[in-house]
Amino acid sequence: MARTPPARSRTSAVLLIVAAAALVVACASGQDDTRGQPFTGAPTSASQASSSTGEPTSSGSSSSPTTSGASTTAPALPGCGDGECAGEEYCVVCPEDCGSCDPFCGDALCNGAEDCKTCPNDCGACQTYCGDLDCAATENCFNCMADCGPCEVKCGDATCAASEDCMACPADCGACPAACGDKTCDGAVGESCATCNLDCGQCPPACGDAACNGAETCKTCPGDCGQCPPACGDGQCNGNESCKSCKADCLAQCTPCPCKDPPDPQNFNNVCHWGPNTPGCPPTQPGGYCDPNGDGGYGDGDWDKGYFEYNDKCL
Repeated sequence: MARTPPARSRTSAVLLIVAAAALVVACASGQDDTRGQPFTGAPTSASQASSSTGEPTSSGSSSSPTTSGASTTAPALPGCGDGECAGEEYCVVCPEDCGSCDPFCGDALCNGAEDCKTCPNDCGACQTYCGDLDCAATENCFNCMADCGPCEVKCGDATCAASEDCMACPADCGACPAACGDKTCDGAVGESCATCNLDCGQCPPACGDAACNGAETCKTCPGDCGQCPPACGDGQCNGNESCKSCKADCLAQCTPCPCKDPPDPQNFNNVCHWGPNTPGCPPTQPGGYCDPNGDGGYGDGDWDKGYFEYNDKCL
């Protein structure tokens, strides 16, 4: 006759069976603890760039951004904190290694509030223009009085200045008409303000008289008043204008890469956030500064340059 197992043994057996069943159910469900990862902002291949930005790559396909993680900012990169600014690190994602994003003169990038005046080392020398308070070799008192000052009036310089007349300087103004000085402005004998201001008075200001006077301005009479100084919106990128300070005139100096639409400055703030081979964006092409070695990854890219160029144009 079989013996009935003790109560304690029966209880242990039941517990083992329940545990085994729970393990089988968990394995069959295929669940794990993987979570959606936040946007890294650092594509290392064409597929990753497409999935992280949601923008078309060279193949023309697109996908939704992988921003299912709770965070909306880029996580720290694996090498961040090793004292070397390398790989996909730049000032935004790894200030510990790459320093602050605040521009400084001498970083080889013309960015922020820098211009040719405040930082010629980064931005290059300013173009000469009338009104920059420097009388350059191509300027003189006639074509740029603003920089070079008024021309010195000198009898014999072949210019009958406003302060000269036929009596004071016949060499410049010509001989006076015979009747000049009789207090009658007689045009019949050739008297006029130019030939006899004693009788006819001073001539009114006129463009071309070598004096910037009356209602003349650099716009109405550059011959007398000199060229107007640069102004944003005048259609010329000159003076201390740059992509950041005057896109209306200097768009050609900006990166040709597009700006993300709609803007996403927290997650998309770098030219190198565009996927490899993005149309119209040379830095993302093989050999461009996002992908210098042309392997389709941006681990060797110049992320600082990408950040500053994108911000100058887009943010």
